[in-house]
Amino acid sequence: MKRRLYLTAAVLLMALAWTVSAEATVSSQNYAQFLVDQSLKAHPQVLVMAMHVTPVGKHENVIVASNIGRIGKVADADDMRVITTGKTNLEVNKRGDRFEVEMPLKDVTGDTVGALSVVYPYKSGDNKFSLKMRAENIRDQLKRKISNAGNLTQAYRFDPSVPVDTYAQKLVDQTMAAHPRLLILMMHILPPGGTTNVVVGSSIGRIGKKADADDMRAIRTGIPNLEVNGNRFEVETRLLDKAGRTIGAVGIVFPYKPGDDKGELKRRGMAIRNELRSRIPSLEKLMQTVPGVNAAPPASLIGRTTNWHPGYSGDFDHFGVDVAGRRLFLAAEDHGTLEVFNLATGRHERTLHNVQTPHAILYFPHRHRLIVTDSGKGMTKVIDSRDYRTVGHISLAVGADSAEYDASTKRLYIVTGGKDVGMKHCYLNEVNPVTGHVYRALRFDSDHTEAVRAEQHGDRLFVNVADKNYVAVVSKKTLKVIARWPLKGARTNLTMALDETDHRLFVGTRNPSKLFVLNTDTGATVAVLDAPATSDGLFYDAALKRIYLPGGDGYLGVYQQVNPDHYTELARIPSAHGAKSGILVPQLHRLYLAASPGEHGKGGEVLTFALNK
Repeated sequence: MKRRLYLTAAVLLMALAWTVSAEATVSSQNYAQFLVDQSLKAHPQVLVMAMHVTPVGKHENVIVASNIGRIGKVADADDMRVITTGKTNLEVNKRGDRFEVEMPLKDVTGDTVGALSVVYPYKSGDNKFSLKMRAENIRDQLKRKISNAGNLTQAYRFDPSVPVDTYAQKLVDQTMAAHPRLLILMMHILPPGGTTNVVVGSSIGRIGKKADADDMRAIRTGIPNLEVNGNRFEVETRLLDKAGRTIGAVGIVFPYKPGDDKGELKRRGMAIRNELRSRIPSLEKLMQTVPGVNAAPPASLIGRTTNWHPGYSGDFDHFGVDVAGRRLFLAAEDHGTLEVFNLATGRHERTLHNVQTPHAILYFPHRHRLIVTDSGKGMTKVIDSRDYRTVGHISLAVGADSAEYDASTKRLYIVTGGKDVGMKHCYLNEVNPVTGHVYRALRFDSDHTEAVRAEQHGDRLFVNVADKNYVAVVSKKTLKVIARWPLKGARTNLTMALDETDHRLFVGTRNPSKLFVLNTDTGATVAVLDAPATSDGLFYDAALKRIYLPGGDGYLGVYQQVNPDHYTELARIPSAHGAKSGILVPQLHRLYLAASPGEHGKGGEVLTFALNK
């Protein structure tokens, strides 16, 4: 009996010693914990988040970061099944109040490095698929910040004396956002007063890590290091300031596969180096503190609605909103329906079939009316918002599409005509939204006229003439063009937003994808920024002085006004492929995007983003 007790005690001591040893190999100050903490800031609706990884040199997969402790806890069978099979595990707990999504954790090149567990509050009837998609969106955001499994168990800061909230880190974040295919970006410099060249800005942590021999050779010789490392290609070269002075080294990593043009990858790397150079006035500037560098992103995905019309194919167009009635309306142009959603929950509530090819939706609450521009033969519709009956039509030429309501004059402006309906010209129609009476029409010698914006304290309308690459300035009094503002270096200007206070007009183009900022006093272009591709929406947030530009390539671009002549890209936030149109609802601090499945896709979804200060 005594011997059995001694053996049992010995086993317990050995187990305890192993547990202590296992936990001692994982630091709670590692990079994984930094990523978990940042993700929880950006997604406050998440209850629990944990990362499981096999530390370098170890055999057991353990928790390396979480918000509930348990660091060093060995992965269970479910964790390992997720890692080995690559399949996501979904589970409601026994009490029925929590929903866990456990999925493979990926690195920048898509290799599995462990498992990620995300837990949401749950009640019966909640959309499990939507919660799964939200969790996978978090995982995909983390993916761009993880070099490999070993990266996660390293320290986030190798040297605590090197600051993390610097202009260098801001430049790295903005450059990664502007180049979605870029895998890794890292800056090494000798800080003012320092003795060693260290990492001061990085997309994968390691702040304060000393430069290695390759870094120093690139600085000393000026000859770029070009290296293939499996499915990655690295360009490491001198980092220069605006005056051309060498201030350190920059490592730029692209995806790679056998047969890729290394010379082209080198050229792309040098172009990014030169892009950084143009934004670095000096070494001292790089190390200046920039508040909010590691704060929550400017927009957080908080919901997505996917369980409606799984057979839908084609494109969505624009939204309309009834804030008081908690309704969101979406024009399913290729499906020939209006889709109605609950504004608060995102749930799909109803499908309306009394439209043919809907585009713009305007809601007039005092009259309980929806006006829906319709490019089909049935003309623009007037719908009673209480029972959704069609109660009138506005007689216009075919091809009704973009629309703008001018509250200052109580006039509605609707674009008709164009190539989509076989016409070589377009019209801007001035309409009484109450009676449907058409006062006047302005003809454009254009087969593609798009967005319209109206001044509320002035006499002008701004119109995108997309096939001619200019903005037409139209007088409200005469309904005649009084100026033409050309857009140089880009074509197909489809989207538009107006900052009337600062006299700035924002215009989005597709070929290439750019955001233009025009001075409305002079028509001059004061700024041009890169933008997500295939956008069909552009929104200005006057309270935060931000611009939101969704792209069909799966990213939401967020831009900050520094002053009326200077703008910076804050982030390029993952959304969904086809999420190119949307609506800003400033009263709720929300942005809604519609993800079109395209001509050959199936389904579709509505994404809800919370706007963060």
